[in-house]
Amino acid sequence: MDNAVRNRAWRMRRKPAGLVQQDDLELVTEAVRALAPGEVLLRLVHVSLDPGQQVYMQSTQELPGGTIWPGDVIRAWGVGEVVESRSDRFPVGSHARDHHGVAGVQEYAILPEAALILVDPEAAPLNAHLNILGMPGLTAHAGLSQIGCLQPGETVVVSGASGAVGAAAGQIARIRGCRVVGLAGGPEKCAHLTGELGFDAALDYRSGRLAADLTLACPDGIDVYFDNTGGEILDICLGQMARKGRIVFCGAIAAYGSGDSRGLTNYLRILTHQVRFEAFAYYDYEPHFASALAELAGWMQAGLLKHREDVAVGLENFVPVFHHLFTSGISGKLVLQVRDGVTR
Repeated sequence: MDNAVRNRAWRMRRKPAGLVQQDDLELVTEAVRALAPGEVLLRLVHVSLDPGQQVYMQSTQELPGGTIWPGDVIRAWGVGEVVESRSDRFPVGSHARDHHGVAGVQEYAILPEAALILVDPEAAPLNAHLNILGMPGLTAHAGLSQIGCLQPGETVVVSGASGAVGAAAGQIARIRGCRVVGLAGGPEKCAHLTGELGFDAALDYRSGRLAADLTLACPDGIDVYFDNTGGEILDICLGQMARKGRIVFCGAIAAYGSGDSRGLTNYLRILTHQVRFEAFAYYDYEPHFASALAELAGWMQAGLLKHREDVAVGLENFVPVFHHLFTSGISGKLVLQVRDGVTR
């Protein structure tokens, strides 16, 4: 690597007390070290912004995949071009995606070959490899396949359905022959679910009548609930689970950064209806990723899986763009393009 080339990276200064703020982090410029055998230097083009990053930044306990501590580069999935390599599997000029969420919010990432997967920018846009062909798609696939255990004809409810994981989960459930009801905030997002993404129904959780709307939309109860939000929405859906129903607990964005972890009032439904309620971590299902990715790519090429990326530009804008996940109408996958004018 040319010694004149230096890396800009966001590092943690201190653990955030709530939603991460600019003063909790520091944008540093530092030298790029020499590669060791088996390592690859990626010039990142896009990095993924996900609600779960808040959990990794705020947690004071070790989490699956690794917690972010003061001094660490902020973790993120990334995709980019190989500009230097000591790996025969990843030649200079090829493109690769980070497989473990450790590329980081930075311009360059040094990664071992085991942490990367080759991607073809001609087959799909690079940012799609951070969406339907990356962590969100694989998370949805793992949760539904390994915990949801879908059966054709079942009713599946997905919260956070306009987000990247939720949109993938709903579409996968439809492909599997299920009836899918999405929960999202506002009529525009709901129209996107039933229009472009093919959900059978979409309910606005901000309506003030979610419980009644769910009863009408799911008269026989909910067979599988794919939960991305936690909080009150989880409690409402729990109260309408069908016998032998399954709750796939994927995320709890309602509590991220807020400290609000309200208790459940409908928990007896788990006992009376023999409901399976299981959380999972993306990293636990890595042995299934190769087959899942092949299936996701096939569905996408057949036009059965659609994806949308909301792309913001500029590494320096990380914090305000990250806040959009919690404060604005993001619909689809939020991606940060590291440099202006570089898309592949």
